[in-house]
Amino acid sequence: MTAAAANADTPRFSTDSVPRAIRPLPVAASTHIYQGTLVALNLSGYLVPASADPSLTVVGVANDEADNSSGAAGAIKCDVERGAFYLTNSSSTAAVSEADIGRDVFAVDDLTVSRTNVAGTYPVAGRVIGFESSKPIVEVGMLGRTVGGRVDVLYPAGADLSTTGQNLFVKLNGSSQIVLADTAGEQALGVLQNAPASAAIGIVRVFGPSRVMGGATIADGGLVATAATTARAKAAVAGTVSGSNVVGSFSMGMALADGASGSLMSIFVNPMGAIPTTAA
Repeated sequence: MTAAAANADTPRFSTDSVPRAIRPLPVAASTHIYQGTLVALNLSGYLVPASADPSLTVVGVANDEADNSSGAAGAIKCDVERGAFYLTNSSSTAAVSEADIGRDVFAVDDLTVSRTNVAGTYPVAGRVIGFESSKPIVEVGMLGRTVGGRVDVLYPAGADLSTTGQNLFVKLNGSSQIVLADTAGEQALGVLQNAPASAAIGIVRVFGPSRVMGGATIADGGLVATAATTARAKAAVAGTVSGSNVVGSFSMGMALADGASGSLMSIFVNPMGAIPTTAA
């Protein structure tokens, strides 16, 4: 599993009933895209090679080579095609098989797909529609459907979140704006994916895999909540009854891998409320 270092011959499988070509897309700064490789849009709307980054949206296969290694963002554009393509398979338990036809697969790099999404770090590459000569045939770039079960919402920032905000929990401030969710265990909206300045649009992951900054040691499989003052992730505290109230964390999801304070970790955002002390 090695990312491309040269143009690749990625043969097309058949044709589809929707237009194959996407309008030429602007290429990110300091980026080299090779012909015949999986490409994705980053959170700034620029084209990059597909890689192990869950914030990317895979949009198709590059129809030509676009070398913007020395250019600014958007200095050149790249033609992109969507459709069904033969892609490189992963190995071992991550290998795609005929049993995966109809399922989403994930981009390991700009040539390789996997049936599994290790620690939530891979973006969805597309949907398997066939299998031939050990190569999965993947429908790539079918825009408009839910991608990998993730759901994002867009809100203007109610404060400057460009320096401290990305990959942290945010909430609504009552004026339809997002601000940091920096109270321990509070109900948040989701995890901020980009870094908006005040009044700029923020992209918030409210459901699905996401990276979040860890605020404490968290074991994979553990439920996560907001940490005090930092809006980072901490282990959720189980609820206890105090009078007529339940006291405990509002769980915002589950850790997909071990997390540590000050490091990005992978979680599945799934707001679920208070956690029972004893499972029923």
